[in-house]
Amino acid sequence: MFGARLAGLLAAATIALTWPVRPAAALSVPPAQEILQRMLTTVAALPEVVSADVEFRLRIVKSLTAPPDCVFRGTVKVTAGHPTVRIHGHTFGLLCWAVDQYVIGRQFAGSEPLERFLSRFEFEVLGVKLVGNGRYYLLEGKARDSGNDPNMMIGWIDFDRGLLVDGTVAYSWGSIDTVQSYTQMGRLWMPTYQVLHAPRFDASMEIVYSNFQFDAR
Repeated sequence: MFGARLAGLLAAATIALTWPVRPAAALSVPPAQEILQRMLTTVAALPEVVSADVEFRLRIVKSLTAPPDCVFRGTVKVTAGHPTVRIHGHTFGLLCWAVDQYVIGRQFAGSEPLERFLSRFEFEVLGVKLVGNGRYYLLEGKARDSGNDPNMMIGWIDFDRGLLVDGTVAYSWGSIDTVQSYTQMGRLWMPTYQVLHAPRFDASMEIVYSNFQFDAR
């Protein structure tokens, strides 16, 4: 499912760790697997997305309010459940060309089903908080295999909507933080905005999805 991959490829953001967490005793806390299953059920209910327009905005050593160093515009297409991205145009320059050739396309080509990705980790619930009337749970996953890369992930899940909101994925070379938001389309929530940040390189990538084309079947 394309919506699932967009929501789950890079998992969660460090910004979440700075938010106040209610003590677990203050609210009932379901098991980690029940929380994950709620998210997977939401993902399974998403319609098959055939294509979507996408815009990437890369910044290096810049805040999100600064003009991007590179802008890429293209289309994400899904064939037999596997997403690929085709960039139709980008900002001129060697850096932008290299990112187009060696980063963006490979990220989508290397994706895997969310459920399979999550199965490589052992999860536990670290905290719970209320956002409005919604329950958010902080889950940490540690790799079952010590040689697995990534080796850890942590993030907030909106339990009532079954959505991953933000968190961090840790690799041997560093980490990737992400914050993402969703737009309601009928009874569904589709991922439409994401910010990825690699602290080691002080590089961030905004990703905006639009013009979803759904499978009519």
